[in-house]
Amino acid sequence: MNKYINPKKYKDYFYRKSISIFWALMKIDILRFKLCKLRWNCYKKHLKILDSFSNDVGKATIEHNLSAFNSDAVFGMAKRMSLLLYPIAAFFRSSDNASLLIVGPRSEDDIFWAKSLGISNTLGLDLFSYSDLIKLGDIHNTDLPNHSFDAILLGWMISYSSDPYKVINECKRLLKPGGYLGIGIESDPTQKHKGISPPRVNHINSSEDILDLVNEDVVLVYDPKLDIPHECAVILKIK
Repeated sequence: MNKYINPKKYKDYFYRKSISIFWALMKIDILRFKLCKLRWNCYKKHLKILDSFSNDVGKATIEHNLSAFNSDAVFGMAKRMSLLLYPIAAFFRSSDNASLLIVGPRSEDDIFWAKSLGISNTLGLDLFSYSDLIKLGDIHNTDLPNHSFDAILLGWMISYSSDPYKVINECKRLLKPGGYLGIGIESDPTQKHKGISPPRVNHINSSEDILDLVNEDVVLVYDPKLDIPHECAVILKIK
């Protein structure tokens, strides 16, 4: 006897399978870069810039970050976000509902990458946006509710703030108790003798500087301490 085949059941199965395959493919850098570039070219006509923001935002911040779209480097940025995304994804491996805020993503690449690693509830926050996945806002003072996120990643943006303490305090407000705060920065040893140059507007320049700034429990520190400019990443657990 033939059993009744429920078309909706199989339709739902193939839909879920297709979504699973799509996000698996988004782990492949070149595919993700090309898709994000295509989406930028399609949606850049919808680009919006935040009308008003804190005086603590460096004057060259928006101009500098928009100029990155003139180069394909904006999609991936040499994969430096791997220093933050992979550890955070590992911490949340057993959680289906973990929420992540990525501050200063510029493009959708970091968001697609986070989703491909299993953090499906990921949102971007930036001073400009062309995507529904990136909310317009200023991390110095957002309109987001208290305790909204399990993790916040400040992706190489803390250098653009003249009041990084205000940024950290807002992140602590937005994080759930026990949430993770990840901060990435390019450490430039030459800054000690040449001084700060735009778009930087503060002296934070190493993993030690970040640890002094946040003063919370340390989960991860990546800092090869080279004599040339190099990437650093710190992840802390907020009480």
